Amino acid sequence: MTANVPPSPQAGEEDDRTERSPGHRVPRTDLWISLLILLATFAAYSSVVHLGFVAYDDRVYVVENLHLRDGLAVRNLHWIFLSFSPDNWFPVTRLSLILDYRLFGLAAGWYHAENVVIHAMAAVLLFGFLRRATQVRWPCAFVALVFALHPLHVESVAWVAERKDVLCAFFWFATFWAWLRYTEKPTKGRYVSALIWFCLGLMAKPMIVTLPFLLLLLDVWPLRRAFSRKLIWEKLPFAALSGAVIWITMRAQQAALTDPGPSGLRAENALTSIAAYIADTFWPARLWAVHAYPVSLPAWQAVAAAVVLAVISVFVLRQLPRRPFLATGWFWFLLTLAPVIGLVQAGWQSRADRYMYVPMVGLSVMIAWGFAGLVARWPAIRRWTAGLAITACLSMAAVTWTQTQYWQSTDELFQHAIRMDARNYLAWNYLGRALMVSGRFPSEAVSCFRNALEIRPDFAETHDNLGLVFFSKQNRVEDAIAEYREALRLNPGLTIAHVHLASALLRLGQPLEARNEYEIVLSQNPAYFFAAHIALGILLANGGDLAEGVTHLQEAVRLEPDDKAAQVLLGQMLMDTPGHLPDSILHFGAALRIDPRDAEAHRALAAALLRLPGRREEAIAHLETAQRIAPDPKLAAQLDQLKADGVSGHK
Repeated sequence: MTANVPPSPQAGEEDDRTERSPGHRVPRTDLWISLLILLATFAAYSSVVHLGFVAYDDRVYVVENLHLRDGLAVRNLHWIFLSFSPDNWFPVTRLSLILDYRLFGLAAGWYHAENVVIHAMAAVLLFGFLRRATQVRWPCAFVALVFALHPLHVESVAWVAERKDVLCAFFWFATFWAWLRYTEKPTKGRYVSALIWFCLGLMAKPMIVTLPFLLLLLDVWPLRRAFSRKLIWEKLPFAALSGAVIWITMRAQQAALTDPGPSGLRAENALTSIAAYIADTFWPARLWAVHAYPVSLPAWQAVAAAVVLAVISVFVLRQLPRRPFLATGWFWFLLTLAPVIGLVQAGWQSRADRYMYVPMVGLSVMIAWGFAGLVARWPAIRRWTAGLAITACLSMAAVTWTQTQYWQSTDELFQHAIRMDARNYLAWNYLGRALMVSGRFPSEAVSCFRNALEIRPDFAETHDNLGLVFFSKQNRVEDAIAEYREALRLNPGLTIAHVHLASALLRLGQPLEARNEYEIVLSQNPAYFFAAHIALGILLANGGDLAEGVTHLQEAVRLEPDDKAAQVLLGQMLMDTPGHLPDSILHFGAALRIDPRDAEAHRALAAALLRLPGRREEAIAHLETAQRIAPDPKLAAQLDQLKADGVSGHK
């Protein structure tokens, strides 16, 4: 293994160089800086403890996620480690949320506080890594403080559903730290340690897949390792893990992939988004939660962005011999942004603040060491530069505190986005959906959807949402069907619209048409197979085809064996199927293993047991349990009658 080449002074590195103390003990000043990073982060995000959950993935990840209640039960391990729900694979993030639920229930403030703590610890890790790798202090402190305080990071920290972001960054920087120790003294243990941290990062969020390329950049600067073939070989296990997770992620996100337009528009959006990210880094004055994908873009914007990016790339490469930090910072920014730049699109956002969570570090490195170089050349500007850095950090903290307030509620989050961009059809759509889900203002929800469609009439998801509010909140079934059909005309692959259309057709008494819609669902999108099999099972059983209904319910239970409602439903169908009474008892028992306090499952199991000779006492025990869980006068009367019959029979 090639040893590290001792770093020689370069532009941007002569100031404040301090030698490592014996045994790599941490200097006291660095401890004070680490404490400052922690306290500054907690101050900037102090209001998060008063935030709640927002109806923007938080419901799916936490509030309505029944898996969190099962904890580490054996039946839940499949969901934790093998499931792609919702549209991704991140078992470490799931474990983190399970722990939170065990500790805090649904007290949202604690979830937010934990996000802040992990974010602050990631910032300290970043400072420690850079400090030890470069042996300079103040540029490292500035980069870490920018990471901790920049308002572009509010979305990652103040949004519970983005726990995966802060966890991924923590493991990312821990991997860098372990890798640095390996390069200082190459041993198998230190190499394995770096791999383990990397695996944890991959299982928190797949955005870390670019790390093997960053390790090569770090070899250039700040580690300055002499190039050899071993430098490539040692990264191959990391690259193999990245490749595996990329494959898993592509499978997991299949249902979330969208087609926002031709490849040319995607390329234009990618170029202009990179330019926008750079602008927001330097002047974060216009930040909001959702940026709608454009219908079109002026060609000159994409051309101008491409020219700027090309000029910067050529410049940093020309500066490589004298200022290698520029190349490392710039390509750190571009490489880490690559997975989310939109060439493969998941969702309808053109860009997102959270995508800059780790990429911004590269730009911060360029700024910090660039100014350090100026100070080294003109020492007289040291105080001016320090004052500018302090002002920048204080300003970022103030804007971050303000930006955090927009996450107080779902309504405020999207209303702020609309205030910033009145033609943001995606924000109008999400605001309408939030109002619809809350059930408070269905007419206002309709107005929001109308506004979204006025801006973009061909947005199928809004037509589907409008149909849903007509159907579920206003009982306008025929209007709902019209909207669902329009959504499917615009996007035949919008599977959820087929599901909604089938429900509306059933309401109108058209079971054959509804069945056709569910069968389309089964041919389109695995994410909806479970719901479609449940619906088809009920539909067919009610239509007299009990055997076919049972087949669909059995497939639903195979897909989601931990769904207690599906187990009970299948048990009830089997109870009515000649010769399958013992099978029904097995499924009721499975439901009770999932949730021993499910009163319906106890009552259903009791009904099945009463049909078998010699099982009366067992049935009565289950009915008594159901009565304790959910008291019901009719059930009490049934129990009294059963006990009386038992006494009479005994006499």
